[in-house]
Order: sequence, then C-alpha cells, then structure tokens
Amino acid sequence: ACSSGTPSSSGSGTSSGSAYDAKITYWFWGESDIPGITKWMQQRIALYEKLHPKVSINLVQQSNTTIISSFRLASQSKTGPDLDTQWATMPTLSPAFEGDVTPISSLVPASQTSHWINTNENTYKGQIMAMPLYLIGIPLVWNKQLFRQAGLNPNVGPSTWAQFLADAKALKAHGITPFGMGNKDGYFGAWMFGIYAKQELDSLAQLTNGVSNVGTGQASLVQKLTSLYTMIQGLIKDGYVNSNVASITLDQGFQLFPQKKAAMSFTTDGNVLAWAKTIGESNIGVTRPPIWGTGSLANTYDTTQSSDEFITSWSPDKKADAAFLAWLHQPSNMVALNKETGAFPADNRFPVSDISDGLAKELYKLDTTGKSIWLENYIPPQIDSDADLPAGELVISGSGSPSAAAQIWVTQLREWRAQQVTQYQQYKAWSATLGS
Repeated sequence: ACSSGTPSSSGSGTSSGSAYDAKITYWFWGESDIPGITKWMQQRIALYEKLHPKVSINLVQQSNTTIISSFRLASQSKTGPDLDTQWATMPTLSPAFEGDVTPISSLVPASQTSHWINTNENTYKGQIMAMPLYLIGIPLVWNKQLFRQAGLNPNVGPSTWAQFLADAKALKAHGITPFGMGNKDGYFGAWMFGIYAKQELDSLAQLTNGVSNVGTGQASLVQKLTSLYTMIQGLIKDGYVNSNVASITLDQGFQLFPQKKAAMSFTTDGNVLAWAKTIGESNIGVTRPPIWGTGSLANTYDTTQSSDEFITSWSPDKKADAAFLAWLHQPSNMVALNKETGAFPADNRFPVSDISDGLAKELYKLDTTGKSIWLENYIPPQIDSDADLPAGELVISGSGSPSAAAQIWVTQLREWRAQQVTQYQQYKAWSATLGS
C-alpha cells in the first residue's frame, strides 16, 4: 500500500457515498520526525484494508524539500492527494485560507476530536482543519562519554547559554566537535529561529505583528533577528559547530551524534530514542535547549504536533477519508505507534503508563510540562522558504552578515504582503486571535 517519489493523481475521481468504499490517495510525511512511522502507517493501512475490503489506500511518501511545494502545485489543478500531510499551523492554515482543506471537525464528531491533543495549532474560525498524529519536542541531547572525556560532568547538560558556551569550549579544547547539525537544506537555521527567536519574545504577537507590519512590529522583529543571527555567527566562528555544517542536510547532520562525531545536537524525540539503540541509553542525556534570550517566552518548551493530516477540498470521498483518519486514533493504533516507534501519540486516551523506558519518560516529561511553542509554525510558508531558510544559510555558510540576513526578511515580507494580499489579510485576522 506504499509507493514513493512522483505524486499520483487522486484515486477514484467519483464518490461512492460510502465511508467504506473508496480509493484514497494519501501523501504522507513523518520519517524525519519519527523513524519507523512510515512502516507503522503501512501496517495500519494493511489492517484497515483488511477490515474494509472495498477501501484502497495508496501511500505516497513526501520529502522535506517537496512537502509544501508539491501540495501547492496539486492545489492549482485540484488533483493529487485526497489526504495530505503538512507541517502544523501556517503550512496547513495557508491552504485552508485558500479553501483547499476540508475542516475535519465537520466530518469527525467532537466526541472523538476532543481526545486529540494540540488541535489549537490548526484551528481556524472555530473549526479543526487537520488531525494531529503525534507530539514531538526538540531537546538538546548530549553524549555523556564525550562530556566525560572533556572533563565535564556527564550527568549535567547546559541549562544556560553561559554553561553551553563553557561546555563547548571545553569539548573543543579536547578535540571534540561540540555541536553537530546540517544546514544544506536550511533547516538548522530554521530550527535556531524556532528555538531562539522565540526566546527574545514576550508574546507571539511580537512575531505576528512583525510579519504583518503592524505599528513598529517589523522594526522590532528585524532587531531581534539580527541579534539571533549574530549569535549563530559567533557559534560558527568559534568552531563550536561541525565545519561541514553548510554542506550537509539536517538529516545528515543528525548522523554525527550517533557516530560520536559531535557531543551535542538538537533533534526530535524519535531520533533520541533511535540513537539510544546505537550508542547506549546510558550514554545519552536530554534537556531543554539552553536559555539564551531574555523574553517572557524564553522559558517555554517547543513541543508541537509538528505535522498533521487533512482532507483536501477536492477529495471525492471525504467520509471515507475522515473514517480512516479517525480510526488511526483508536487506542490500539495509538499504542502501536508508541510501541513500534517510541512516538508519543497526540491523543489523551493513550495510557502514559505504557512508557516504561527511562529516557522516553524524560522526553515525555519535557513535552508535557509547561507551555510550548514552535515558532516556525507561526510564519507563512512563503516567508519560511524565502526568508527564514535563506537568511540562516547566509550566516551559517559565512556568505553574509547578520544584518544582511535580517534584510532578507524585510524584502521577502514586503513581497509576500504585495503578492499574497488575501493571505496577508487572513493571516492578520487569524493572528489577532492567538493572544500571547
């Protein structure tokens, strides 16, 4: 039930009118977040097709670099997926603004959606636009063996920026690469924005007002971005990040940690648990990203549903689409998701007592304690791709200054407001409902 590569057209083209008689094309993404989730989904599809022989689901895997652009192209012709995965919030709400998404809360009763966690990330005009599958946080992970080699306490990770820099200095002095990441695809820079631009903010409104150019919001945002890129530039110049960071992708950069080529990294919960199988759970420590900024949001964590599943507006069998998505949230499927991948299901019916692994318990505690925000969710996809990613690339590659990186945002925000007038107005109206 799984294929990959070239997107296919929608399955049946006509509706049977039955929730259990349909050909469904499902564009799916998730492996970068949760290693093993594609296999889990293939297993769920096989089971569902056995339960409902008249349902056929074609799973088409999407990549980091095509997940948004492929759907944007499909939406122009209203062909392609019946079900689609997008990254949470603006990558989902932007097509919802355009009428390309069918609100899932209009097809799945509240008695079921009430159990889904983090639906606020995809709610628009009181309707849930997409279904969360899992929750992930982005912790700092450190190798206790390499810390010990550098004369550091292996059981204590850095919690402040001063501690992080001191640890990095000690590791470098012992010939150990302090921090390993990849930015060929722009995502290390985007993650630094998601984690650390947030730490400069007192509220989400400071970001959205900057994007929308409300009052002095843009000028303030540019100042904060310049400060962020100056910090990143310092890490690169001090040699605290792997020297090939600009020439390898995020996924390639992830491999440095389990290969013991870097002592620290940012990654997803799923990757942490996968790496523990490689280097031993006793050698891995996890903690919140060290505090760098002084804004009120600096103490928030970064748990998000990350990606979500929605029904396209042109799907001919919306009842069948909704029935399958709702079925994925059945407790047995959620338990299987956790058991087979280590992922934390985005469903409050999941028995937390099933988490027996010590490292997984630490990660779950991080994910569910206090307030969380993943800042990248709250910028329009065009700004993410045309400003956030290239601005980070400019600084991380050493090709430009922090001020030049911030100027990319100014230019692209101006173009977005001029080119996407309707989306701009919808973004302003939506962001005004967010509060802090």
